Order: sequence, then structure tokens, then C-alpha cells
Amino acid sequence: MKKLLSALLVLMFMLSAVAMTATAETEGGTVRMLVNVTGGKDEEENVLWAQALGEATGLTIELEKPASDYGNVLMQKLSAGESYDLIYIDASQYANLVEQGALTDITDYIENSEILFNNVPESEWEDLRVDGRIYAGFNKRELHILVNLNKVMLEEAGIDYTQIEPTLDGYYEVFKALREANPSEDFYPFNTILSENWDLQPWMASQGLKGGVVVDEADGQTYVPYATDAAAPVWDWLKKLYDENLLDPASFVDKTTDMRNKLGAASQQTAVTVDWAAWVGLQNANAASGGVSTEEYEIVALPGCQTPDGSYMLHKGNASLFAIPINASNVEGAIKVLEYFATQEGGELLSLGIEGHDYTVDEDGNYTLTEIGASHAMDHGAPVPIYKDFVNPIGMNLGVEEALTYLDYASIETIIPNESDYKSIVGKWGISIVRGEVETLEGLASMREELVSMGICDK
Repeated sequence: MKKLLSALLVLMFMLSAVAMTATAETEGGTVRMLVNVTGGKDEEENVLWAQALGEATGLTIELEKPASDYGNVLMQKLSAGESYDLIYIDASQYANLVEQGALTDITDYIENSEILFNNVPESEWEDLRVDGRIYAGFNKRELHILVNLNKVMLEEAGIDYTQIEPTLDGYYEVFKALREANPSEDFYPFNTILSENWDLQPWMASQGLKGGVVVDEADGQTYVPYATDAAAPVWDWLKKLYDENLLDPASFVDKTTDMRNKLGAASQQTAVTVDWAAWVGLQNANAASGGVSTEEYEIVALPGCQTPDGSYMLHKGNASLFAIPINASNVEGAIKVLEYFATQEGGELLSLGIEGHDYTVDEDGNYTLTEIGASHAMDHGAPVPIYKDFVNPIGMNLGVEEALTYLDYASIETIIPNESDYKSIVGKWGISIVRGEVETLEGLASMREELVSMGICDK
């Protein structure tokens, strides 16, 4: 990664002087965007979405959306010297690209823009500061990860989800009841993404442990809470679930798409997962679009296990961002797009989609989703837009408002430049523990040793 980024940096600096001089002061023009989740749902709708964005901003929008493997495609294109005005990146990519000097510093643009300065909560900007400077704007407002549960399956097992005991033992009893109510070989009460361990926070909260890397206030050294001996009860709990056929064994290899499909109305091969708050609503919206009633299927949300002090501890997502590469040809145009995304109208494009295609507005200002729009579940990159005063004119998807009541318990994790190594190491040893291939404390010691050797933490 470092060599690739260094090569990228050299190429960018070679191109940046000419590109920035030629168009830095230009208003309008063309904005090239390399995107992942943002835009249409297929190639044809990407064209319509780009046209709508262009008409709203007075720009010509060239939207490029790779079909798969976005992270590798992004780095390949940038290292080859391709020029984009906006690139979609996550927090880890942001940290790496800032470190390499590959992104445009937009701090002054933000401070001089009434829209960006006033329409986005200051706390969101603070999370992006690197040595006091900001190098990206927002695609959406990131929410939090919490427990997603199939309410109908729970009721069939005689469980009122509002009465679930918020402990590891309490959820164990829930999973046992779900298994007894549904003995199908294709069904497992619980599915998680152990290989990436991004969805363990509601369970680790039972021991008061935060995900990612934290600083030990006693000695100033960094460590990974999930790798400490204090995490052993959670890893033992997961092993118990696996041993008793309550944890989907595919959790060792599944990705988020697999997990979501198994929880979805069309499959219902699992009843409990941990996922983003927005996905509570997206699952319900997808079910409704498919003609499935709430009597047959409904996803609800809970915050998981209580912490030792009786609170909850959830993971708030690091920002999904649009950055301007250092060799961008139209910085002003890119800023204009970021400004539009931070408005009510921009939020509607990012959530509802395209007027006349995804939704219609009548003479009285009433919004109605089209059949196509309903199938898209009000997500064209931002189920919850970044504009702080955004109001969805149709209303949130079923279940999201309940999920949002737990947002105050959520906080972001420290951005880890080598996040992929962190996930890989914790996931590898965690899976070995859950499978019973290594004793829990031995596995955690090995996990810590490898994390330190890879430079992820100090101890």
C-alpha cells in the first residue's frame, strides 16, 4: 500500500501544477466523480442521477461507478495518474491519502462557504481534522451499528423484543428459543462477520470494551481492547453459540452482503445480526417493495448488551467522504457539488433519488415514491443525508426512528491507517478461538503479539 501511494503521490504532483492553475478559478465546467455507493442503482440510472446533479449545480457531471472491488479500482486509477475532481473514500483511505499528501486541503473553502460551514454539524468537521486541516467533504451522515432483529420470528418464539435481557446470557436464551422455534437446517439464529469483526461492539460492550485502537491513559501506549484478556468472556460466548449450533458457521467467511441477504425477507435464514441503523429501514423497505407485510416480516433494533455501568456502547461510523485529489481539474466545481450535498435538495437526490423517476411531487408539494423508487428504498448513497436540518418529505423507512433513539450511545473509533491489517488479525485469531482451534487466552496473546508486530498498537 505504501509503495502504491508513494507512486500515486509522485504522479499527482507532476500533474497538479498544470491542472490547478488551469481551472482553480473556473466556475461550472465538468466534474469527474469516481463513486461507490452514490448514484443510481444501475448504469442507466447512473446517467439520470448524474444529469439531475448537473442540472441542480450548473455543472456537467461525469459519473464513474465501478461494478465491484471499488477500493482496488480507486487506487489503480489514481496511481495511473487519472484525474478526478471527487473520489469516494472511507475513513481509512482518508487517513492514508492525507498522510501521502494526495488530497486537496479544503479547510479554507469550508470556512468561507456558508453552506458547508452552517449546514454540517461542527462535530462532523472536527472528526475529519488532521493537524487542524480538513481534506474531504461528506457523502452522508453516518449512523451507528446496533442489533437488528426479526420481530416476527421473535414473536413466533414467544419473545417480546422490548423485554430481552441486555446481557450475553439474555441473548443466548433468545438464540436458544429461536432455534427451538425453527429447527430448519438452513436457519441459524445469529450471523456475524467474524473475519472483519466490525459488528462485535454491542457484545463487547458487556465488558466495557471499545473497538479499534485506544490509548491507555496510565502509560500513554495504544492497545486493542478486543485483544485483551478482558475480552475473553465475549469470545467464549461466541464459541458457545457456535458449539450449540446457534451461530451460523458461515460467519467465518460471510461478508455483509451475505449477512444482509440472510436476514432479508426473501431468505430469513437468520434472525439476529448487527448492522447499521439505516439497514433496519432498508430491510423493511425492501420487504414492503416485495409485497411482504409487517405481519410476515419486520426488522427492529436494540442496542445490545449493557456496559458494566448500566449504559450502552455502540460504534458510530467513521465518515463516508468525497475528497478532491491534488491533481483535480475543477476544484471549484467539486466544492459546488459538496455544497449541494449539504442542502435539503441535495439530500433528496442522495436519498429519495431522481424526481420523475424515483418519486413524484404533486401540485400541493406531496411526495410519492414510484414503484422503482420504492424498490430503491430511499438510498442513493445517503439514507440519512449530512444536512443537519434534513427532513425526509416521505418519512423515514420503518424502524429507523427507533434505531436513532440509541445514537447517543455511539461514538467513532480512532481512524487506523492500516485498518485492513487490524481486521484481518483480530478476525483470524477470533475465528480460531470460536472454532476451538486455540484456547481463548492463548489466542488473545497471539492476537496481541501480531497486532504489535504489524505496528497497529504498542502493546
